Amino acid sequence: MSEVWAIIVTVIILMVIYAYISSKLTERKKRKLRAKTIPQVTETLKTGVSYNVFLSDGRSFKKIEILGSVEGEDAGFSFANWDGMLVLKKENNKKVYIKMSSVRFVEEV
Repeated sequence: MSEVWAIIVTVIILMVIYAYISSKLTERKKRKLRAKTIPQVTETLKTGVSYNVFLSDGRSFKKIEILGSVEGEDAGFSFANWDGMLVLKKENNKKVYIKMSSVRFVEEV
């Protein structure tokens, strides 16, 4: 009887290994196909570069520099729960704090 259980467990383990390898191969095939059609861009927003930032409510900030974001411990102690805020600097060196979720798109100038 123990041989039957050993065979069942072995078959289950082999099926799991097959499923894992199969999913990795499928994922790799999809990545290669995607790279041929639309290449993946690894560029991100940089500090020291001017951007036009457009918000989801229609407002926009022209020629603005992105300083960074407020997250983690620093945001927890603020009065307005500023976790996830994007910090922008206007041309007159005034700072603007906006929720990252309100940004529709960013255009490099």
